[in-house]
Amino acid sequence: MQYINEAKRWQKLAGIITEETAPVEDAVANKDAETALKQALSVLQSGENSVKVSPQDGELDESLTLGLIAGAPGLISLAGKAVNGIASVFQKDKKQGTVVGDALKNWGHKLEGSYITVIGTILQKSFPKAYAGQDVDDKATPLYKAAHAVYGAMLIAAAVSSGLGAAEAHSAIASGLEGGLSAFKSSEVIGIAQKIAAV
Repeated sequence: MQYINEAKRWQKLAGIITEETAPVEDAVANKDAETALKQALSVLQSGENSVKVSPQDGELDESLTLGLIAGAPGLISLAGKAVNGIASVFQKDKKQGTVVGDALKNWGHKLEGSYITVIGTILQKSFPKAYAGQDVDDKATPLYKAAHAVYGAMLIAAAVSSGLGAAEAHSAIASGLEGGLSAFKSSEVIGIAQKIAAV
């Protein structure tokens, strides 16, 4: 977050951005983000019980890579279904690019706790041995980091599916989330986001 604020400060000093060119909130995109993210949360909640235990559970330590986490049986398809629903709402209103990224960042932050709880439950069902006894709200646990990374990848996938570039989407979304993305390489998170978006 400090890097992003410093970059914005230098852009203002250089005259690249001014207060007048700062992003203006788009009311329609903001409402779309609220509606779409609430619907996507329902999709995840309804599919929570369909996720199966990963064959890799127990073979690996608790510091699972994001690729293995996202490879949990059913997780990518469930996340993809949720993301497709998000993107379709923005496409209906012909919203795309940074307007979508800003709206997703705003509502993504507001609904973060609900999503993290559901994603944490899904990850615990997929990797019961690896995440046994961990609290998704405890910042010191690998479950906290993994749930945030999956959530971040979902938001990035939704932004990419709505016309924002992958790196730009990562930058916008990462600045709005409370944590978790810093535990993984940007390329890992973007790679998972692209797999989710491709569903």
